[in-house]
Amino acid sequence: MLAFIKKITLPFASTKKQESTENNTDETNQKSENQKKITLNQPWVGVDLDGTLVPSTAYKGLHHVGKPIPNMLARVKDWVEAGIVVKIMTARASHPDGIAPVKKWLKKHGLPDLEVTNQKDFLMLELWDDRAIQVIEDTGKPVIGTSVLSLPKVEKLLFTKKQEKEEQASNSEEDKGKKHPKASL
Repeated sequence: MLAFIKKITLPFASTKKQESTENNTDETNQKSENQKKITLNQPWVGVDLDGTLVPSTAYKGLHHVGKPIPNMLARVKDWVEAGIVVKIMTARASHPDGIAPVKKWLKKHGLPDLEVTNQKDFLMLELWDDRAIQVIEDTGKPVIGTSVLSLPKVEKLLFTKKQEKEEQASNSEEDKGKKHPKASL
C-alpha cells in the first residue's frame, strides 16, 4: 500500500530505493500469505514482545513499541523464513487497541503479518519470554542451568524442517533423472 501511495505522489520519480521498497513490500506480503497457510494445526513458537523482542522500558502507552532487539529479531526472521509458525505473545493483546500497533511494528521491521495473541493452546511448542521459568514436565521442578532439558525445542523443529527440504530436493533430483534418462549421459 505504501509503495502504491508513493507511485501516486511521485509519478515521475523512479529510484532504486522505491523499487526496493516495492519488492520488500511484495516479499513481506507473500511471507504473510505463506504464514497464514501453514498456521492451521501446526506447532508454533510464541515470542514475547516487551523485554524479549523489544527492550522493556517505562510504559509509554499501547501505541508505543520500542526498537527491536537485533539478535531476537533476526532469530524470528530466520524461523519465519524456515517455515516455523511464530506468534507474538503479549499482554498488549488483552486490550482491543493493543494489537494494531504491534502489527504495524512487525511490518515496519520486515516481519510478515504474524498472529498477535495473549493465549496459548495445545499446539504451542515453546514460549520465548523474559519472565518465564521453565519447569521439567510433570514435576514442577525448575530447569536451572544449562541442562539438555533447557535447550529450545524450536531448534529440533528447524533441524527437522531442514531435513525435509533436503529430502524433497533429493527426491526432485531423482525424479528429474528418471524423466530425462539422456540428461545423465
